[in-house]
Amino acid sequence: MRRRDHLPRGPYDRFRRGRYAMIKTEQGSDTGVGHLGAELTLTPVGQSVHLVHTETAPGEWLTALAARLIPVRPREAVVVVAAPLPRDGAEGLCQRLGPVLDEYRDADVRLVVLMMAEGANQDGEPQSLARLICERWEMDVIAPAGSARVTSDGTLFAPEVLGESGGWWHFSPGESIRRVSTAVPVPSWKTAVKRVGRQVVGGYEVEPVPAGLAIRPVGPVPAATRTSLHMLPPERERPHLVIASPTVPVAVLAVVIAALPHDIRGRLRLVSLNGQPLLETGVALAELLGSDVRVAVGAPLAVKSSSPSDVLTGDVTVDLGLVDAAGVAWQPFARTVVCSPVPDGSGAQVRVAEWEVPPALNLGDGSAVVTPAGVWIGPGGCSPPPLAGARPWSAEALAIELGAPRRIIDDALWEELEQLVAQLEPEMRRRAVVHVHGVRGIEEERRLLRVAKRYDLRAG
Repeated sequence: MRRRDHLPRGPYDRFRRGRYAMIKTEQGSDTGVGHLGAELTLTPVGQSVHLVHTETAPGEWLTALAARLIPVRPREAVVVVAAPLPRDGAEGLCQRLGPVLDEYRDADVRLVVLMMAEGANQDGEPQSLARLICERWEMDVIAPAGSARVTSDGTLFAPEVLGESGGWWHFSPGESIRRVSTAVPVPSWKTAVKRVGRQVVGGYEVEPVPAGLAIRPVGPVPAATRTSLHMLPPERERPHLVIASPTVPVAVLAVVIAALPHDIRGRLRLVSLNGQPLLETGVALAELLGSDVRVAVGAPLAVKSSSPSDVLTGDVTVDLGLVDAAGVAWQPFARTVVCSPVPDGSGAQVRVAEWEVPPALNLGDGSAVVTPAGVWIGPGGCSPPPLAGARPWSAEALAIELGAPRRIIDDALWEELEQLVAQLEPEMRRRAVVHVHGVRGIEEERRLLRVAKRYDLRAG
């Protein structure tokens, strides 16, 4: 069978135009660190994980990345190459990794995960590094054709964008390479998403993307939109329905969601690519489908990596947040809300399922509760008023809800309000809007005005 090692060239090719000294293999030190020469160092991390890097010790970003890969499954090993290839290329690096690969073979390792940007590519080499390891040590190898990333849950991700190679490829001794997926391990929901496939529903195109499914109007797709859709990394436990246009009707979304198996539908999360508020959409879908609907608060602000900009092996994270009218991005407290239909069919209830507040912000003993639009401070034993729980989030405001309907706001709640506001960063405080739900007499109005003036707040 004909081998298919020659994949498209990618951005990693630029490193081969630099100057690199010839590398000589040296004996490892007592700490287990092996110096592969003046340019590269080999460091073992955990069991069956080795890092190839340029400094004497791996940087913090590389150590954190390795932690996401541990523990390694039995009879597998991981080699992370977080440095450019040496002057003698894949052949030279393969020889220098020989002692480690010998150890893997002696330990009956059957699969080597080569986390190295373009580890599956030739790019002018006689053979790719993945193929060299596979054939010489008679072990299976998986490696990416493009950049190599690790997501927050430890999934290996090699995005495929227009004009560049990508995806993870499997090498077996004596066989042609085969494409696995953009993500390894393949998420459990991937099969269900593939079954939905690419289709048109009511004038809107649905297509599988690494994060799940995307939906947009039929027609040409701007290059920036397509890149964003394919750069969003997947999550191992849940797919996303990425809404790439504010014009997608609720009925069309309902048809797409209903096509998924019940267990996948329960994990699916809606996310807006352009930041449109989706709370009303989630409520309408919950009523229409008669089941819970999960909605992300905010849009993907950036897909970023903590690795150096010139290293295409590293981690990948996505910040979900909001962008105000001034173009300033910020992250609200709520991350995911769940819209649940009420039994009598008269609407839907909304609750916050995932949330995160800044480390410096103390919400107290439980009297402060994160809401979709901000935070509620109220009497113990009470729940946020319906209006607070149903208030849509806004890019322009952080809603601070105070008190409970028909109840007097006592001194303790006013003190809690001041304590919370005092802990907010200036940028967050600038967006704060206080909404009072309790009994508002003349004294309460005066106290609200005093607090608003002291901390430069707005009153709703």
